[in-house]
Amino acid sequence: MIILHEYPLNMVDHYGFRKFCNTIQPLFKVVSRNTIKADILKIYDVEKHKTMKLLNKTHGRIAITTDLWTANHQNKGYMTITTHFINNNWVLQNRLVQFVYVPCPHTRDVLTKVLKDRFYEWNIDESFRVELDNCSTNDALSEIC
Repeated sequence: MIILHEYPLNMVDHYGFRKFCNTIQPLFKVVSRNTIKADILKIYDVEKHKTMKLLNKTHGRIAITTDLWTANHQNKGYMTITTHFINNNWVLQNRLVQFVYVPCPHTRDVLTKVLKDRFYEWNIDESFRVELDNCSTNDALSEIC
């Protein structure tokens, strides 16, 4: 339910949630948010492994799109990295492979390091194409990727 509806992990600590669970099933023991976090990270690892296997089986090229935005008034940058490819059955696939914090300043060197680190982490080292939006930093970044 937490993953499906994108609820905060601490909802299991809310009095109302605990009372609701107890009303529905008094024998049900609500787990801690640390347990939920650990379970979510396990699910992520399984899904990451499946996606990496799928990417490794792909015989064609992989297109990568990325977008970066800064949270209002916080100077915190976040980047998404998405892969797009055609699988062996000629069906277009796309997978969000990373949602990552990007430290300030968002210079060419910082963005390049973040991207290259993620490519290494995901074993994306073959030929690919990166699609970027029209930010001036991305113009400089496109020369490197």
